[in-house]
Amino acid sequence: MTRKLTLVIALLNLLPPAALAQSGSGMLEEVVVTARKRAENIQETPVAVTAITGADLRDRGIVNTDELAKSVPSLQINNGTTAQIFIRGIGQRSGLARQDPSVSVYLDGIFIPRADGQLLDTVDIESVQVLRGPQGTLFGKNNTGGALVFTLEKPGEERGGYVEGALGNYNAQRIRAGYSFPVTDRFSTRVAFNINQRDGYLEDLSGNDNQSVDRMSGILQTNWLMSDSLTLDTFAFFGKIRERYPSYNCDIVNEEALFIEGLYLAWPGDTSIENLSAYRDNCEANNADNLPDLTTNQGSTAQFNKYINNLMMGATLNWEINETHSLKTILGVRNAYKRGPQTQSDEGGPGEFQVGYTLGGADQDSYTFEFQLNGELFDAAIEYTAGLFWQDEYKSERFMTGDALVGLDASVLTSILAGQQPNRPPPGSDANRPILGAILPLNTVQDFDIDGQTAAIFAQATWHITENLEFSFGGRYTEEERDSTLTTFSADNAKVAAMIQMADPRFTPVDNATLPILGTLPGGGDQARNSLAIMQFSGVWAQDPVGIANRILGSRNAANGFINTPLLPGREDEREETFRAFTPMASLSWFVPPELLGDGFINSMLVYGTWSNGFKSGFLEPSGVDGLIAVKPELLENREIGFKIDALQRSLRINLALYSMIFEDMQLITVDVDSASSLVVTTDNAGESMIEGGELEITWLPSPNWMLNFSYSNNNYKFEEFMDQDLAALAIEGRQVSIDRSDETFPVSPEVSASFGIQYTLPTTWGLFSPRLDFSYKDEVYLGFDDGSWEVRDTNRDAVYAPSRTLVDFRLNWQNNEGDLNVAAYIKNLTDERYFIGAVATGDSIGTFTQAIGEPRMYGIEIRKQLN
Repeated sequence: MTRKLTLVIALLNLLPPAALAQSGSGMLEEVVVTARKRAENIQETPVAVTAITGADLRDRGIVNTDELAKSVPSLQINNGTTAQIFIRGIGQRSGLARQDPSVSVYLDGIFIPRADGQLLDTVDIESVQVLRGPQGTLFGKNNTGGALVFTLEKPGEERGGYVEGALGNYNAQRIRAGYSFPVTDRFSTRVAFNINQRDGYLEDLSGNDNQSVDRMSGILQTNWLMSDSLTLDTFAFFGKIRERYPSYNCDIVNEEALFIEGLYLAWPGDTSIENLSAYRDNCEANNADNLPDLTTNQGSTAQFNKYINNLMMGATLNWEINETHSLKTILGVRNAYKRGPQTQSDEGGPGEFQVGYTLGGADQDSYTFEFQLNGELFDAAIEYTAGLFWQDEYKSERFMTGDALVGLDASVLTSILAGQQPNRPPPGSDANRPILGAILPLNTVQDFDIDGQTAAIFAQATWHITENLEFSFGGRYTEEERDSTLTTFSADNAKVAAMIQMADPRFTPVDNATLPILGTLPGGGDQARNSLAIMQFSGVWAQDPVGIANRILGSRNAANGFINTPLLPGREDEREETFRAFTPMASLSWFVPPELLGDGFINSMLVYGTWSNGFKSGFLEPSGVDGLIAVKPELLENREIGFKIDALQRSLRINLALYSMIFEDMQLITVDVDSASSLVVTTDNAGESMIEGGELEITWLPSPNWMLNFSYSNNNYKFEEFMDQDLAALAIEGRQVSIDRSDETFPVSPEVSASFGIQYTLPTTWGLFSPRLDFSYKDEVYLGFDDGSWEVRDTNRDAVYAPSRTLVDFRLNWQNNEGDLNVAAYIKNLTDERYFIGAVATGDSIGTFTQAIGEPRMYGIEIRKQLN
């Protein structure tokens, strides 16, 4: 940290003498934030926070939360098949209901607990604050990465509002409006709505245009001044999404993956056991290099419909008890309904070789209550916030995974059943009779119901030791109770074999004489036939017996939709767990006295040091036949030094944060096996990790007409302890072989990100013209899922990394002399760069790298009219 502090001093000294002497006539406005649950000047708040006003959002053309990542340091947002928000490398990769996001999102004080409801359109937003680092005291609900705090425009005392419309390429259409209606001098209302539509820019060969936009939302607010000391604010938000998720392309990551050459399996389309190619060909059929630009090929069965209804209601009662104390009560209700089916994962090609779907409807209900007491003691020498938080949440989902029936040579099947690594079938094996089996799990359907209660008590105080020195301290105690019920339906493989044999008599059960190793198993050949559906085909490999068998399954169970196999009766597993944590914090702030600053270029300077902690609840995870297993909570300890400087007669603002974080039990998605040696996607805890980095934000008004914004972040991620199991040894031999994955980097988040924006305001007799240019840079991002992905980075880096990218946005705004009419022309992604908004490389098992492409060049025109 000493070297980093030296770097800060050197940075300040690098400003040229001409800049030190310059006194721009423009001054930066004071920015008010609520990072400590009270209104404060951002330059006097010892928290790494970025605040963007609603006007700033419009100036930058930001219409959705995910676009904030272009200009906020250390913020990474991916909006692919699931919403992913990461701050300083900390976030949640999966959008499944059982896993909580690591970054909290609040709308007018109401906590949004699910990832698919967090990426809001920025309609009628007064401001958004991005708090970086753990906010485990005041924003403590599952918050190890940070928080996004959205504040709505409030009802005004006078009638007024706006209406805004936009048109763009890909048939983009947007209209939004907001208007305040005072009813009496003590009661006012405000309504707002947003309709945002756009065709998809990814064309799938199935005929669908994916990654479309179709959103509608409405907000109703009221403000009631019940008395001179009592105010009630309410809002109701309804959002409806009817759009299409992005489809994705496919690359082969690792030829030695289990599904490719690790097990020497024949898939639908293979006509030679000696020269297996169907699995590889399936991926190559959806390889971006083999298709036109912005084209995918995921087949007609892939499901991209995004159907979500979201209702939120909140009420905030604020009681000014006296001049020094106030009491705030916040009530929130959220109901969301998400309808399937939705493709969650597959191997990446158009064939149904390995699939994952969210089926049916998923319900989400949450009720929150927060009680805050804010006050001052000892003639304002101490300011404090104390309170209670409670949440009750219910969520459900139905998830289905499945693999195709596969073909094997007798020598391969013998090795697998003996728990040995198989060898490639020898020459002449095409003459052997084909064997088929369900050695990979066929359809598995899981109904998952989760009840969770959260209770927390918190307090934080600031002691103004002197006029220039203050000490903040606090803590939060949290209890998370999880009660989960899992019902699992597995494929009835005995019926599968009988069904296929009835449809095509060339398929017959394998007996001990054909494959003697079956006689060594408990139950002999009967057990293998029933549990693995092992069959022999009387024809030859050239007839594609695997394809024939799988087509029979698909056609005979059309009534079951996406479930191709008959299912056994459900097995129910219920489990309760309670997770607890205490997350303290302490911060020391020094406002450099004016007499020390003198008459130099620095006008004010805050130096602070913070020690803070974060907690994210553990949860219960399905693990194949083993039912529910507990995943431990995440714990984060952060040490941070920050500097906030206003200079050049407050025309230049420099904010810098340097931090070092210790991350324990990071929750990572991985591939494992259950006790039946079946592959399962599960969550593991990395033992310990470290994140060190820094963030810099600069805003400069060199003159009243010019404004420059610059941000930079550098996050260095390191696993100190991350032990995993070798998947091949587990799946084939049933043997635990530990592997050390501590040399890997964190997935999804770039180490370096930067942005630069420049805006000029030109007054003319025809109004104000304001051209703006924004550059956003993201370093390369590791997208691997397992140890096999990391192992191939040296030989095929492009197979597991998203390349670095620079996006350029241009916007030209005109405002009339009356200030009530704005017209803007915009171009986003001016250079039409291709980049990923969602991708995952899985090297050990399925061996593929799937990537969803981000928006190409988008352009259009916007008109905004102020209403009286």
